[in-house]
Amino acid sequence: MKARDYRRLRQQREVTAEVTLPSGAVFTLRRPSLDLWIASGRMPQTFLRAMLETQQATPGAQVVFSAEETMVGIHFVRDLVCFACVSPRVAINPASEDVLDLAELDAADYQFLASWVQAGSPDVPVTTENGEVPQEGVARFRQKQPGRAASSGDDGQ
Repeated sequence: MKARDYRRLRQQREVTAEVTLPSGAVFTLRRPSLDLWIASGRMPQTFLRAMLETQQATPGAQVVFSAEETMVGIHFVRDLVCFACVSPRVAINPASEDVLDLAELDAADYQFLASWVQAGSPDVPVTTENGEVPQEGVARFRQKQPGRAASSGDDGQ
């Protein structure tokens, strides 16, 4: 199988959503798979550190980034926005007239897209064994916590 064939196969199965941007433009968007971005080394270490620190911190604690770490984060979100845009495709300095240059986006549209990917791509359904469900439908499920048995509810927990 060639890389082109695999990409085509993946695109056929990919879950997307039609999203209206503040300008009124309708884009077809997909959810970036953050576990793949982490595995490929494309997620900045500062983001991973911040996620871990936030999980272990007390409520209200904030993670402070240096100017350099902030720029790395901005570039990461930019890359997520480009990846999320299926139609029209968006890229930095595209080689094709069929692809929008990121700089061509309206500022409000870019801010919307950046917030959208950071919010977990809420409009894209989540694929489950029983089909696709809206993201808020799976957000209600509690994750199993390692080392904890399920509570019977008798103790009020």
